[in-house]
Amino acid sequence: MFSRILCPLDGSDHSQRALEVAISLAKSYGSSLVLVHALLRSADSKMLQRFAEIEGLSKHVEAEVISKQIGEERLGLNLGPAYKDTAVSSRPLIEIGQHILDGAKQDATQQGVKNVETTVVDGDAADLILRCIDEQDIDCVVMGSRGLSVVKGVFMGSVSHKVMNRAPCTCIAVK
Repeated sequence: MFSRILCPLDGSDHSQRALEVAISLAKSYGSSLVLVHALLRSADSKMLQRFAEIEGLSKHVEAEVISKQIGEERLGLNLGPAYKDTAVSSRPLIEIGQHILDGAKQDATQQGVKNVETTVVDGDAADLILRCIDEQDIDCVVMGSRGLSVVKGVFMGSVSHKVMNRAPCTCIAVK
Protein backbone atom coordinates (compact mmCIF):
# COMPACT_ATOMS: atom_id res chain seq x y z
CA MET A 1 0.00 0.00 0.00
CA PHE A 2 2.77 2.50 0.93
CA SER A 3 6.17 2.19 -0.70
CA ARG A 4 7.78 5.40 0.66
CA ILE A 5 6.81 6.87 4.01
CA LEU A 6 7.98 10.32 5.13
CA CYS A 7 8.29 11.14 8.82
CA PRO A 8 9.31 14.71 9.69
CA LEU A 9 10.96 14.93 13.13
CA ASP A 10 11.60 17.92 15.37
CA GLY A 11 12.39 16.21 18.67
CA SER A 12 8.94 16.82 20.17
CA ASP A 13 6.93 14.12 21.95
CA HIS A 14 4.39 14.14 19.10
CA SER A 15 7.08 13.59 16.49
CA GLN A 16 8.47 10.70 18.54
CA ARG A 17 5.03 9.08 18.60
CA ALA A 18 4.72 9.72 14.85
CA LEU A 19 8.04 7.93 14.35
CA GLU A 20 6.66 4.89 16.18
CA VAL A 21 3.64 4.81 13.84
CA ALA A 22 5.85 5.36 10.76
CA ILE A 23 8.17 2.50 11.80
CA SER A 24 5.19 0.20 12.33
CA LEU A 25 3.77 1.05 8.90
CA ALA A 26 7.15 0.70 7.19
CA LYS A 27 7.62 -2.74 8.75
CA SER A 28 4.10 -3.85 7.85
CA TYR A 29 4.34 -2.77 4.22
CA GLY A 30 8.07 -3.27 3.64
CA SER A 31 8.29 0.45 2.88
CA SER A 32 11.25 2.76 2.68
CA LEU A 33 11.26 5.27 5.52
CA VAL A 34 12.41 8.84 4.83
CA LEU A 35 13.21 10.86 7.97
CA VAL A 36 13.55 14.62 7.61
CA HIS A 37 14.40 17.39 10.07
CA ALA A 38 13.97 21.12 9.39
CA LEU A 39 16.43 23.21 11.39
CA LEU A 40 14.85 24.61 14.55
CA ARG A 41 15.45 28.27 13.69
CA SER A 42 12.28 29.46 15.42
CA ALA A 43 12.94 27.56 18.66
CA ASP A 44 13.73 29.71 21.67
CA SER A 45 17.14 29.47 23.31
CA LYS A 46 15.85 27.92 26.56
CA MET A 47 14.25 25.05 24.64
CA LEU A 48 17.42 24.51 22.60
CA GLN A 49 19.57 24.52 25.72
CA ARG A 50 17.28 22.04 27.53
CA PHE A 51 17.26 19.76 24.50
CA ALA A 52 21.06 19.94 24.19
CA GLU A 53 21.51 19.12 27.89
CA ILE A 54 19.09 16.18 27.80
CA GLU A 55 20.73 14.75 24.66
CA GLY A 56 24.32 15.31 25.82
CA LEU A 57 24.99 17.97 23.19
CA SER A 58 25.40 20.96 25.51
CA LYS A 59 29.17 21.25 25.02
CA HIS A 60 28.56 21.78 21.29
CA VAL A 61 25.65 24.19 21.62
CA GLU A 62 25.97 26.11 24.89
CA ALA A 63 28.01 29.17 23.83
CA GLU A 64 25.83 29.89 20.83
CA VAL A 65 22.61 29.35 22.78
CA ILE A 66 23.78 31.79 25.46
CA SER A 67 24.53 34.28 22.68
CA LYS A 68 20.99 33.82 21.34
CA GLN A 69 19.55 34.33 24.85
CA ILE A 70 21.33 37.68 25.07
CA GLY A 71 19.82 38.63 21.72
CA GLU A 72 16.34 37.59 22.85
CA GLU A 73 16.71 39.64 26.04
CA ARG A 74 17.75 42.68 23.99
CA LEU A 75 14.77 42.21 21.72
CA GLY A 76 12.51 42.06 24.76
CA LEU A 77 13.91 45.41 25.83
CA ASN A 78 13.58 46.86 22.30
CA LEU A 79 17.30 47.56 22.00
CA GLY A 80 17.43 47.15 18.25
CA PRO A 81 18.43 44.47 15.75
CA ALA A 82 20.64 42.52 18.13
CA TYR A 83 18.93 39.24 17.27
CA LYS A 84 20.48 38.99 13.80
CA ASP A 85 23.94 39.49 15.29
CA THR A 86 23.49 36.92 18.04
CA ALA A 87 21.24 34.27 16.50
CA VAL A 88 22.32 30.68 16.84
CA SER A 89 24.32 29.71 13.77
CA SER A 90 23.44 26.71 11.65
CA ARG A 91 26.18 24.49 13.11
CA PRO A 92 24.54 23.65 16.47
CA LEU A 93 21.11 23.43 14.85
CA ILE A 94 22.48 20.95 12.31
CA GLU A 95 24.08 18.94 15.13
CA ILE A 96 20.77 18.82 17.01
CA GLY A 97 18.90 17.83 13.84
CA GLN A 98 21.40 15.15 12.92
CA HIS A 99 21.26 13.78 16.47
CA ILE A 100 17.46 13.52 16.25
CA LEU A 101 17.67 11.76 12.88
CA ASP A 102 20.49 9.40 13.92
CA GLY A 103 18.48 8.21 16.93
CA ALA A 104 15.35 7.77 14.82
CA LYS A 105 17.23 5.84 12.13
CA GLN A 106 18.74 3.58 14.78
CA ASP A 107 15.28 2.91 16.24
CA ALA A 108 13.88 2.09 12.79
CA THR A 109 16.68 -0.25 11.76
CA GLN A 110 16.68 -2.02 15.13
CA GLN A 111 12.97 -2.65 14.66
CA GLY A 112 13.49 -4.16 11.21
CA VAL A 113 12.98 -1.34 8.71
CA LYS A 114 15.33 -2.20 5.87
CA ASN A 115 15.65 1.11 4.00
CA VAL A 116 15.93 4.33 6.08
CA GLU A 117 17.06 7.66 4.62
CA THR A 118 17.74 10.84 6.62
CA THR A 119 17.97 14.48 5.59
CA VAL A 120 18.50 17.74 7.48
CA VAL A 121 16.99 20.72 5.65
CA ASP A 122 16.79 24.45 6.28
CA GLY A 123 13.76 26.60 5.64
CA ASP A 124 10.03 26.64 6.26
CA ALA A 125 9.14 23.18 7.54
CA ALA A 126 5.78 22.84 5.76
CA ASP A 127 7.19 23.95 2.41
CA LEU A 128 10.19 21.63 2.78
CA ILE A 129 7.99 18.65 3.67
CA LEU A 130 5.75 19.32 0.67
CA ARG A 131 8.78 19.61 -1.62
CA CYS A 132 10.16 16.35 -0.21
CA ILE A 133 6.83 14.63 -0.94
CA ASP A 134 7.06 15.68 -4.59
CA GLU A 135 10.78 15.12 -5.14
CA GLN A 136 11.02 11.77 -3.36
CA ASP A 137 7.77 10.19 -4.57
CA ILE A 138 6.33 9.90 -1.06
CA ASP A 139 2.94 8.20 -0.78
CA CYS A 140 2.37 8.60 2.98
CA VAL A 141 3.38 11.23 5.54
CA VAL A 142 3.28 10.43 9.25
CA MET A 143 3.87 13.45 11.45
CA GLY A 144 3.15 14.83 14.88
CA SER A 145 0.01 16.92 15.17
CA ARG A 146 2.01 19.43 17.23
CA GLY A 147 5.68 20.25 17.19
CA LEU A 148 8.01 22.48 19.13
CA SER A 149 6.68 25.76 17.73
CA VAL A 150 3.27 25.79 19.44
CA VAL A 151 3.05 29.61 19.70
CA LYS A 152 3.89 30.09 16.02
CA GLY A 153 1.27 27.48 15.14
CA VAL A 154 -1.46 29.40 16.96
CA PHE A 155 -0.82 32.53 14.88
CA MET A 156 0.27 31.12 11.52
CA GLY A 157 -1.20 27.62 11.43
CA SER A 158 0.61 24.45 12.32
CA VAL A 159 3.02 22.69 10.01
CA SER A 160 0.91 19.52 10.13
CA HIS A 161 -2.22 21.45 9.20
CA LYS A 162 -0.51 23.04 6.18
CA VAL A 163 0.92 19.73 5.01
CA MET A 164 -2.35 17.85 5.41
CA ASN A 165 -4.26 20.45 3.41
CA ARG A 166 -1.74 20.67 0.56
CA ALA A 167 -0.16 17.21 0.27
CA PRO A 168 -1.20 14.97 -2.64
CA CYS A 169 -0.72 11.80 -0.57
CA THR A 170 -2.07 10.13 2.55
CA CYS A 171 -1.26 12.09 5.71
CA ILE A 172 -1.45 10.80 9.24
CA ALA A 173 -1.27 13.23 12.18
CA VAL A 174 -0.27 11.59 15.44
CA LYS A 175 -1.11 13.00 18.87
